[in-house]
Amino acid sequence: MNTLRFLALLALLAPAARADEWPTEPGPALVDGQNDADWRPLFAALAAQGNVFSAITEHRWFPFKKTPVVLLGEMRLDATRGLSLRYTHPEERLMAIDTRGILLRDAHGRTRELASDPQTPTANTALLPILRFDLAALTATFDIHAARAGESWRLDFVPRDPALTRQLGRLIVRGSAQTVAQLEFRRSAMQRVEVFIGETRRGVAFTDDELARFFR
Repeated sequence: MNTLRFLALLALLAPAARADEWPTEPGPALVDGQNDADWRPLFAALAAQGNVFSAITEHRWFPFKKTPVVLLGEMRLDATRGLSLRYTHPEERLMAIDTRGILLRDAHGRTRELASDPQTPTANTALLPILRFDLAALTATFDIHAARAGESWRLDFVPRDPALTRQLGRLIVRGSAQTVAQLEFRRSAMQRVEVFIGETRRGVAFTDDELARFFR
């Protein structure tokens, strides 16, 4: 078995032990002041975790493939700099998302910048405010559906903007207690991206070198 297939097998097996614990269906929509009180502590706790570093495994599903494309990497979330995704396998790549837009950098250091346009939201830029778990800000952009099964929970973010809906479809965040375990961009059952979050450190103080390498 070659290295890529072995890593893909591990990636597929690792999250399976947790999948049955999560709610399988979306919950009711949260309505400010009516049924959101039980969820406010979770959003507040997640928002207060500070800078975060996580190991990630990403599955990209396409209609023409029976198995996902598997990527391994690291996720860094900085309260002021934004979100950084460093992919380490199958090749080195960097995607940094902030209020200015998106920075892409390949293994050879070549960069490309995509400026943000407030009039044309994208799936990538929508991810940043969701990971900050600002409930008040999110309710202005998304219909949020919430469900629990014991300590496990599921949050479905459904864009209100038709343009964002066409790009993103629905973003699902799954977790347990105060830990985020999975992000899923679901455009359809056959086309989706799943990000499984592994070892995580919270309240991280990124060094100047890390800020220069992984953010802008």
